Amino acid sequence: MWRYEPETRTIRSVPSNHWVASMNSWDGAEDHQANARIIAAAPDLLAESRRLLARLQEMAIHPSHYAGLAAAIARATGDQ
Repeated sequence: MWRYEPETRTIRSVPSNHWVASMNSWDGAEDHQANARIIAAAPDLLAESRRLLARLQEMAIHPSHYAGLAAAIARATGDQ
């Protein structure tokens, strides 16, 4: 799990508190906070996406209904 610390503009691992990334930039872009939050949530989003995909497959849902989800997981894991 990761968390974003707005005070230091860093993404850190939980519970070890190791530095993962810095979102500090000199360009003043306003989307850095949003990008940092989505990056920090990425491990949880991937885990939940995998769980949902497995459940859809168990339910014998037609693959065309979750092709986008499967493709997103493949991109996130490098399994393209």
